[in-house]
Amino acid sequence: MSPILGHSIFKILSIPKPNRTLLNEFKRSFSIFKKKEKVKEASPYIVVRASKEEYNDIIRIMHESYYPEEPTCSSLNITPNAVLDQRAIKAMEEGLTLVAKCKYNGCIVGACINESTSPWDPDMEEKLACTVKCEKTKKLLMFYAYLTRAPDLWRCLGIQKVYEMGYVFVNRTHRKKGLALKLMEESKSLGADAGFAVVRCDATSIYTAKICEKLGMQKVAEIPYCTYLDQNLEPIFKPPWPQEGVKIYCDCSPQFHEVNKKLKASTEPKRRKKNIET
Repeated sequence: MSPILGHSIFKILSIPKPNRTLLNEFKRSFSIFKKKEKVKEASPYIVVRASKEEYNDIIRIMHESYYPEEPTCSSLNITPNAVLDQRAIKAMEEGLTLVAKCKYNGCIVGACINESTSPWDPDMEEKLACTVKCEKTKKLLMFYAYLTRAPDLWRCLGIQKVYEMGYVFVNRTHRKKGLALKLMEESKSLGADAGFAVVRCDATSIYTAKICEKLGMQKVAEIPYCTYLDQNLEPIFKPPWPQEGVKIYCDCSPQFHEVNKKLKASTEPKRRKKNIET
């Protein structure tokens, strides 16, 4: 043992319990006792509201990154078409869509298309499906109507509007950087700030479901793909494992949770400062 270290330990052992000054000085003098704070790297992305001029870019990325991989669309081998594009644009026109952009060149690399749903929307969706000639698109729209109606949140909660995080997608080259989580987190906050009493997400993939759970949303319904059948009693969707069904998540107190999050964020620097002083 080093003579200096042995002498310091002897001093500490001889310190009366009420006197902690020398003990604190000893802790500061040895790096083994110091807690190194993790330095947060600045993200090269920003999340902002989408403008009307960006709708076409969002649709283009949606064609490349959403339809080929989303379980229901890929299972039906859906080809993007004017009906689905118009449906997405109609949702974007509510002004609740968020996009992730690269800070350096301003390119859109991902989006979360959010919209509000009302009790009559499933009926309107079914009417639209009946006018579509493409059988695959018709099946998809009928499934959307079924999903929207399934938990019957309007009647159960006595509300007329639900904020829904509809489509979430990120460009392939910009994945595994937490962008989907950031987009959904900001979208959830936007729903609370916009005054919606309920925030909802229909997680058609296990990856979206995991994000919903990270955000503290509660699962209110689950629809296995094998239970949604056609006229011949055959499953309409047969996505590869591990995609097994749709999980519907809700947050019925978004404003309350948002206030708590902001309060926690505002008190955290004070706690950190107090820890540094002690």
